[in-house]
Amino acid sequence: MAKTKTHTSVVVRSTGKCWVKLSMTPTTWAVSSHEYYYRETGIRGGGMGGRARLLLDSIKPIKS
Repeated sequence: MAKTKTHTSVVVRSTGKCWVKLSMTPTTWAVSSHEYYYRETGIRGGGMGGRARLLLDSIKPIKS
């Protein structure tokens, strides 16, 4: 079961900036099951795409 996306933010990748939807876990911001960013630093976890960064100051809640 997929987690509900509760926030949006900007991710800087090698291809440029893009807006993503996020769900919050105790230690990370998750974009998908394979893409996550550490909550304290914004650095991408895992092996692929290690240079991507989550801009922590751009995180906003999704208004329902």
